[in-house]
Amino acid sequence: MQRETVLVPRSVRLRLLEQIMSDIAGFGPLDDLLADDTITEIMVNGPEAVYIERKGKLEKTGVQFDNDEHVLRIIHRILTPIGRHIDEYSPMVDARLPDGSRVNAVIPPISLIGPTLNVRRFPRNRLTAQDIVSLGTIPGPVMALCEACVKARLNIVISGGTGSGKTTLLNVMSGFIPPTERIVTIEDIAELQLQQDHVVTLEARKATSRAGAR
Repeated sequence: MQRETVLVPRSVRLRLLEQIMSDIAGFGPLDDLLADDTITEIMVNGPEAVYIERKGKLEKTGVQFDNDEHVLRIIHRILTPIGRHIDEYSPMVDARLPDGSRVNAVIPPISLIGPTLNVRRFPRNRLTAQDIVSLGTIPGPVMALCEACVKARLNIVISGGTGSGKTTLLNVMSGFIPPTERIVTIEDIAELQLQQDHVVTLEARKATSRAGAR
């Protein structure tokens, strides 16, 4: 624009610069959505259909990618730092963003609408056991029982559907583990936010063909 002496308002120039930098060093069109703390989920159903969830309701945004290759490039940018990959032989993958948000990506041939991406975000402020009780999610006596079970080192299974609060409850219950204990976690995608100091976080990897042969 400077070379061709195109008259463009400063605000437009700055916005263009932000978009270029975001596409080069960030997550492209997703950056503005990720900066909005009121958004709990981002759904990319192809380059021209980007939806969000806010306060439990779905909204279609005006955000768009250039094409399928643009979406795929952002997917690879998310996967590369955590050692995951996606291709036609492994067309579906789970991952995470640096802030702990859960990511699921699906590409052709199993996706018929092009590369798709889903980002499920978690509250920045971690809920406590008292918060859970105050919200009416779990009665106080039941929470006290959960605390006793953790301190008694009983085996506990937390199960439920997507978005039902399994990770939130597990984070709350992990707070009952005494700080004198050593904690080792093994997750498909690391998303637990344990507050203790002595924590070893492990992340699962798919078995190799050699391991599978054994």
